[in-house]
Amino acid sequence: MTRVLVSGATGRLGAPICAAVAAADDLVLAGRVARSLAGDGGFATLAEAIAATEADVVVDVTRPDAAEPHCLAAIAAGVPMVLGTTGMDAEATARVDAAAREAGVPVLFCPNFAITAVLMMRFAAEAARILPDAAIVEEHHVNTVDAPSGTARRTADLIEEASGARPPISSLRLPGVVANQSVVFGAPAQTLEIRNVTTSVEAFVPGALLAARRVGGLEPGLHVGLERVLD
Repeated sequence: MTRVLVSGATGRLGAPICAAVAAADDLVLAGRVARSLAGDGGFATLAEAIAATEADVVVDVTRPDAAEPHCLAAIAAGVPMVLGTTGMDAEATARVDAAAREAGVPVLFCPNFAITAVLMMRFAAEAARILPDAAIVEEHHVNTVDAPSGTARRTADLIEEASGARPPISSLRLPGVVANQSVVFGAPAQTLEIRNVTTSVEAFVPGALLAARRVGGLEPGLHVGLERVLD
């Protein structure tokens, strides 16, 4: 049984992840972390939760400013981390990778937990090898903190690796939207659009559980993308 500690447990994504972990036959909810849970069956800080539990993995779905310190706290404790929080800059990412390698701990950063979003990024990278002219349009709910989204930045990275050209990104923040993204490729007299649509945060839960189950099998260091454990 894999013991999972969820940081951001009361959030839009953290709450359904906690429920799914608790319901899974092969996972145990080792603890829930959120400031509001102090003294109410949970932990106010991740450091406190790690010290008080015997977690095998941490799943973090909090805020961009907490991503690096939470990763470093898990690494220092020798606990593999699944990071679903986007917004770390290149310098913070490098620090987390270096710390994880030195400590011998795997960290899996997933800009998007939805299986269809991962496939959308894979298909976009494949198309970019033939169609280098592209643009990304990402749509998220109004409370999304970072723009462009982590998914859009990751998609742009993959397209740039495949084609040598980085596509522009347009970001929309609208009520009623969960998380959608289109990648549009252009060529003479034709276009190709690859689109992912998410209608509920429940779409992210299976991928988060998959990451929690498999992150421990990765090599030490920071790995990017759910595809690292999907195949």
